[in-house]
Amino acid sequence: MANSLLTNNIITYNALKVLENTDAAARIINRQYSDQFEFGGAVLGQTLSIRKPPRFIGRLGQAVSIEGITEQFVPLTLAYQRGVDTQVTSQDLMLRIDDYRERILVPQIARLANLIDQDVCSLAQGLNNFVGVPGTTPSSLTTYLSAKTRLDSNACPMDGKREVINNPAADASLMDNLKGLFQSASEIKEQYLSGGMGRTIGAEWWMDQNIYVQTVGTLGSSFTGNPVVSAGQSGSTITTTGWESGQTTLNAGDIVSFVSATTPVNLVNPQSYQDTGLTQTFVVTATISDSSGTIAIPIAPSMVGPGASTPQLQNVLNLPPTSCPVYVYNTAAASFSSISGKSSPQNLFAHRDFGTLAMVDMPLPGGTDKAYRAASPKTGNTIRVIRDYVATTDQWIQRLDCLYGVAVLRQELGCRVGG
Repeated sequence: MANSLLTNNIITYNALKVLENTDAAARIINRQYSDQFEFGGAVLGQTLSIRKPPRFIGRLGQAVSIEGITEQFVPLTLAYQRGVDTQVTSQDLMLRIDDYRERILVPQIARLANLIDQDVCSLAQGLNNFVGVPGTTPSSLTTYLSAKTRLDSNACPMDGKREVINNPAADASLMDNLKGLFQSASEIKEQYLSGGMGRTIGAEWWMDQNIYVQTVGTLGSSFTGNPVVSAGQSGSTITTTGWESGQTTLNAGDIVSFVSATTPVNLVNPQSYQDTGLTQTFVVTATISDSSGTIAIPIAPSMVGPGASTPQLQNVLNLPPTSCPVYVYNTAAASFSSISGKSSPQNLFAHRDFGTLAMVDMPLPGGTDKAYRAASPKTGNTIRVIRDYVATTDQWIQRLDCLYGVAVLRQELGCRVGG
């Protein structure tokens, strides 16, 4: 049989097919904003502002109560230009399509897809909801039910778009314990054939090797203090005191909360504004160390209590009172040594709209042998292939590029499950 000669067009569309079927997180996450960037002219660093739905208080009775419309925006920046580059000989380009696909293209695209998936999984660092124990692989459904409770309490939609994404260790630990929860014979069969978890507690379960790993900050080897809030505060920075002087660092992505029995800093439901009974948790947005026992902690979301000028954005029942203790990963100061410095995979229980991946068309340059672009209307994936010839070595330089951005859209729709 005569060889089917490869063209850049064939290579491009085969590359797109491979990319579409690789890595769970990148396949699942919201992809709706790709087409809002300029077609064919998007550039690295371009930013799109994504509008979040406004929130309202509502009224009781006939009298009109005008509310201000407070809109919030999330920046989505095309921050990543990922690529994989190769050199192939003229002889390589004479291979049959199937040979070229398996020998060269699949490994090339697998690496590119893996890099994209890593960037999607790293969005976990920006989520403030957290359950589990750093450094301890979750093995019980109870942990995931706690994550589900967090989503429910944050008014996360129950529309069939909730997903659980675990690293291999958590996936293996849970599979045997949870296999009896999948009642459908077809679900059980699929679980055993594919190693997948199927669907339970209102979510589809997946395994992904690229789950983000968070390293807990250094909390002191023999903590004897009791970090507390220096005064009732709100906003995106909370000043705290009582840390071990010179021994404490909170890393970007660490989780803090403020725990008071008398004035609970609890999460309020964003629709009803009622107390959920859950302590509100916040993510540290930048790595910061103590200065003589004091840390001004940058947090997200910004803390908004009762009586704020924007009552629609209230997210805590009370502001932390003076001397309110600071917890890290739901852990009191007396037990900081048990989590200090731990590496902790951040498995996800999230609605797919918690974040987004926008992949956009890249411009096609002139002056090359071939330049092609392919885009998938189904997934939003777009990939560019450029080929040029080096006459002195009879080599074809071939580069594959993707330009994209990732962003957390709504923190309240995702929960990290520490491992």
